[in-house]
Amino acid sequence: MGRRIQRASNYLLGEQKPMRIRTSQFLLAAMLMLACIGVLYFMRMVGIQGMGDVDAWALVCIAGLVVFYVLIRSGFSLRMADPSLAFLQMLFAIACNAAAFIVAGHGLGVTLPILSVVLMFGMFGLSMRQVVLVAVYALVLFGAAAAYTLRYVSTDESPELFLAYFFILFIVLSATTFLTWRLQQMSAHMRKQKNQLVEALDQIQIIATRDELTGLVNRRFMLEKMREEVQRAQRSSSPLLLAMLDIDHFKRINDKYGHQVGDRALQVFSAVVQNNLRANDTLARWGGEEFVALLTGTDVSVGQICLERVRAKVADIEVPVGDDCVKMTVSIGVTPYRNGEAIEKALQRADAALYDAKARGRNQIVCTPAAEYL
Repeated sequence: MGRRIQRASNYLLGEQKPMRIRTSQFLLAAMLMLACIGVLYFMRMVGIQGMGDVDAWALVCIAGLVVFYVLIRSGFSLRMADPSLAFLQMLFAIACNAAAFIVAGHGLGVTLPILSVVLMFGMFGLSMRQVVLVAVYALVLFGAAAAYTLRYVSTDESPELFLAYFFILFIVLSATTFLTWRLQQMSAHMRKQKNQLVEALDQIQIIATRDELTGLVNRRFMLEKMREEVQRAQRSSSPLLLAMLDIDHFKRINDKYGHQVGDRALQVFSAVVQNNLRANDTLARWGGEEFVALLTGTDVSVGQICLERVRAKVADIEVPVGDDCVKMTVSIGVTPYRNGEAIEKALQRADAALYDAKARGRNQIVCTPAAEYL
């Protein structure tokens, strides 16, 4: 039974969520229209005087609903700017309501509350320009309906009462237009606040994971990245290489030129190293003038070639400072990750290799001896 209901629902509304939303909205509007048709038939049944051809009017209304449903459910409306056809449905509903004003005879006053419901139901899905067009369209159409009724339909109402109807219609349309405008303003304000919140959260995320000076990922983010890459390397049995980089004699740069030049030197160094690593490698500022590089899917031989390129490019750096320039070199300690070990252990080996590179005279690469990681 449940499957039959689901199949019937899919057939009626569609299977895809956007289609189901459009058809569901249409069916709600259609139910409102059918309720209006029911009201006029009730009026005829209880003997309201002066009523016109309700059957013909109802047939036109139902035919219009069928056309809209076919256009939406078949997907033909997807070719249009508004696949839900909300604006066209509003124009059709108002035209049917204006026709009901003529057909209703002595009960024509009942069409105005129905129009209010139609407006309230449909206006909020329109743009502000469409709302204004709908309001003007409704005033013109109901004005024409009132004039036609006065001239050709026999009623007991005076022209003054028709004028009162028109004023009520004007008030309803004005109020609906104003409410729609206010709701759209509120919606735009909420969207703006949401966007600002998203931007603020993105900024917080950047602050939490990025080094403010160099723009590289920070130590906290790098540790998480290492753990992720370790798990991936263990699943795929692919090699993983860790490298610790330290700018040689960086304290001398700060002492001689000041911290502002030192900061600039760190930024240039970071950019040069980042540009000479591969896109899938990660570089982090570990602290001070010390950096860590994570080379994924890389064994020692390939890693040394890549890091030698980095070392040579760093040696070519010249940061202008007045008539002088700052030059830099880098010492690098390298170690492969050993399957099953804690990442902190690998970092300790890379740090020991870095210390060895400095002890040997700096501006060079030292890899952990094979005996230490086999």
